[in-house]
Parts: sequence; C-alpha cells; structure tokens
Amino acid sequence: MSKFCTNCGTKLDDNVKFCTSCGKAVEGEEQANQNNATVVVNNNSVNEPNNGLAIAGFVVSLVSTFLCCGAFNVVGLVLSIVGLVKAKDYNGKGKGLAIAGIVICGVVMILGIIFYIVMFAAETTTGAYDWSSIVSEIESI
Repeated sequence: MSKFCTNCGTKLDDNVKFCTSCGKAVEGEEQANQNNATVVVNNNSVNEPNNGLAIAGFVVSLVSTFLCCGAFNVVGLVLSIVGLVKAKDYNGKGKGLAIAGIVICGVVMILGIIFYIVMFAAETTTGAYDWSSIVSEIESI
C-alpha cells in the first residue's frame, strides 16, 4: 500500500519517516488510525429530569416579590436552598435558578427589613404611624 504526504501529497515509500519533497514528518498507520477515529457522543441529558426544587424556588421568589410584596419569600428561599443542594444530584441542572432565587429572596428580605426600620424610626419621631406625614416626607425627597 502506498503512502502519501498529508502536507503536499507526494507519493512516498513505505519506510520513510519524512517527506522527500517538503520534509514534513510522515504519520505511521497507528497515528493515522488515531487521527481518523470516530468520536461517539453520549447525549443522555435529554432524558435527565429537571431540578424541580430549584425551578419552584425561583418561581416562588419571583411571584412572591412581584405579586405578593415578598409575603412568601421564606418559602422561595427554602426551596431555592434545597434546590441548590440537590443540584449535584441533577448534574448541576437548576444551579443557576436556585442561586437566582436565593439572591432575589435575600434582596427583598433586606429591603423589607430596611423598610421596617424606617417605619420604626418614623413611629418613634412622630409618636404614631401617621401615614400621611410619612408619605408627604417621602414625596418631598
């Protein structure tokens, strides 16, 4: 069986190590077989289940934040944390959603705490929750 140079196409003798025309190293049969090997891709990810806890945590976080003013953020936070812990069982699926749910819940909870601190400070300075004065103070800013 004749060999040919893969660089310039010159016909080569069977026992040469370098091309007589361009000087490039000649591949042996073993190297040629390795370079022409078929790659088999195992794509089982289509049948893998999704991380439902991470998805639920993210959805509850969003719904609680935008529709319920953060009333169910604790539920979203717990679901997101459990979804993040379980992400390793699902080959990392849902990790990003779980982290996003944790961040959303954390930010809304911190903003809620700041809101209650401001309300408490307003109560101590005015003596009672006088919503009209609080609203007018906020509007004046």
